[in-house]
Amino acid sequence: MKPARTVEEVARDLAAAHRRADPDIQQIFMIADPAGAEVRLLEVSSSVGNTGSVMPFRFSARPDLDVPFPSVVILLSPEEKEQLDRQELHLPATWGSSPRLVPIG
Repeated sequence: MKPARTVEEVARDLAAAHRRADPDIQQIFMIADPAGAEVRLLEVSSSVGNTGSVMPFRFSARPDLDVPFPSVVILLSPEEKEQLDRQELHLPATWGSSPRLVPIG
């Protein structure tokens, strides 16, 4: 039997796959889920437009693809990441008041 994968392991694999799919990705961050129930990624790419908003994209778990957790991906332009850093944009309120961004990938 294959050992269970952690949220961080899955996040790193997803980040690597996303980098292969979008060579314009400049940064990828993992945001910890205190419950350990989902993968949360924030990706900064020059291939996305600047909408001035944070829009999470949710995906179901895909155990058949070795992704046993649901995931949430937020795509930001470099300008939007700067707005997030200046607290002009905000991550989902359900993620807490100041979630820590951990660089991965």
